[in-house]
Amino acid sequence: ILVFNAAKHNSVILSFFHGYTPKHYVYIYSLLPELVPQLPQVHKILKSADVSANIDSITASLNLILKQFLSLCKNGAQVAAMTKTLENIEKIQKCSVRIHPQTKCASLLVNILLQLFKLRNIDRKRMANGHHRVMSKIRDIVCDLCLFQTCFRGSDQIVLLGKLFKFYFLQFLHNHIALKVVSEQDIARYRDHVLSFCSENNLSVPAQIKEDRNFNLLQFMYSQDSLVCSEIAHTRATILSPQSNTERVNEFPSHLSYSVEIEAETHHVEPGNLAVKVRYPGFREVVCQPAVQNHLEGYYQNTVFVGGVSWSDPGVIGVSVVTEYRFEEHESCLAGLHGGDKVWLEISDSVQLKIHPRPPK
Repeated sequence: ILVFNAAKHNSVILSFFHGYTPKHYVYIYSLLPELVPQLPQVHKILKSADVSANIDSITASLNLILKQFLSLCKNGAQVAAMTKTLENIEKIQKCSVRIHPQTKCASLLVNILLQLFKLRNIDRKRMANGHHRVMSKIRDIVCDLCLFQTCFRGSDQIVLLGKLFKFYFLQFLHNHIALKVVSEQDIARYRDHVLSFCSENNLSVPAQIKEDRNFNLLQFMYSQDSLVCSEIAHTRATILSPQSNTERVNEFPSHLSYSVEIEAETHHVEPGNLAVKVRYPGFREVVCQPAVQNHLEGYYQNTVFVGGVSWSDPGVIGVSVVTEYRFEEHESCLAGLHGGDKVWLEISDSVQLKIHPRPPK
């Protein structure tokens, strides 16, 4: 720590760093971000290096951060600990040329728990008065749970972790939320599914689930040797065209539509489940599944048409690639909470475009 702080003020020290030093920097920087300074020169070395060479270092750092986070949660500092953990994970992301599946996975896990504990802190009176707001938060958590189970695969242990999160969520709603949206029958149905999955894949069942007791997810996570591993397969898409541009205004007559041609690089996706989501001003969202599409290995191409109404001023739309998740029979309660038998999950960053459907003269 002393050497890294000295290097911030005297760049000559960087020339004495050995080849393994950048990896150690990632570890210490993520562990004690308040004591270790940002060193752009080391970040540059990491970004130019072989990405796979840093996977083990990043995975070890993330597991250590998650262990510390779970330890803090056990002592009652839950929301504060989770917020700090997300900040530390973001610091690790800055040390890479791209966002690793491991960092995305860890970030999503912590964010789901953060939203759950925030939900639990809403008192019963506020919950009764803000029923629609609470249900909106519950739907957001359902989407995140489905996103985790859809986008992160690679081993049966990761799949089991996603199922345990869903089971804990149902149990959480039944025990802590004044709005009775989950019944004991819903919990029993999902518990039977978890037991069946573990039996089919020769996985050990958490004792609390096996004995039909309240499942402590934090305790289970803390007992694991590692929560993220280097073999994670991440379902994602990267939009190559168009690029975000909010400077240029794309004008067109309001009685016509504006076509947006999408080209994206894809990883670990099911071609038939892909679509394009358009977010209009005012947070209205539309999912488009054009009939004509081109999907080769690792490549997705499609065209969507936006507009249809006249706007007095130009507005910004967001375009992203989404994949479909259909709820299974044992997830009927989750489907009810979300309000449909399927959910569209964003697997790419949103591209921002400015358009202006002009009224006819």
